Amino acid sequence: MDEGELRRTLQSPACAKKKVLRKCPVGKDIDEIDVFHFNSEFTDLGVKVHINSIRAKETPEPSTRTQSYIDSGRKHYLDAAIVRIMKAKKELTYEQLNTQSIESVKSHFVPEVNVIKQRIAGLLEQEYLRRDEDDMNKYIYVA
Repeated sequence: MDEGELRRTLQSPACAKKKVLRKCPVGKDIDEIDVFHFNSEFTDLGVKVHINSIRAKETPEPSTRTQSYIDSGRKHYLDAAIVRIMKAKKELTYEQLNTQSIESVKSHFVPEVNVIKQRIAGLLEQEYLRRDEDDMNKYIYVA
């Protein structure tokens, strides 16, 4: 067990509400010099004692990685929704496509308008869609 996990594990029974362990010196943080003893004065009304574990604080790096993973999944989900809509409707204006895209994915997440615009641009680049020659505000599905 690594040192950080050991400190979190010891912090729960020694520093939380239900102090099953006694810690010397008393305090919330766990140091290398701390000594733990069984708390013989501990009592609880229940037959089982539930000790809530203290969760690790998430550093900015893993949360950034998680957010980028979520964003990439949402991009694929939005791409699929736009292609499904265009496959069914064949041609739509930007406003109609934008509205129907939001309506389609709102149970999963609510996309920002600029993200939808980026995904449409990506689908134009990948040649899933093309613009109408007469009306540049209209998109046509390319089969």
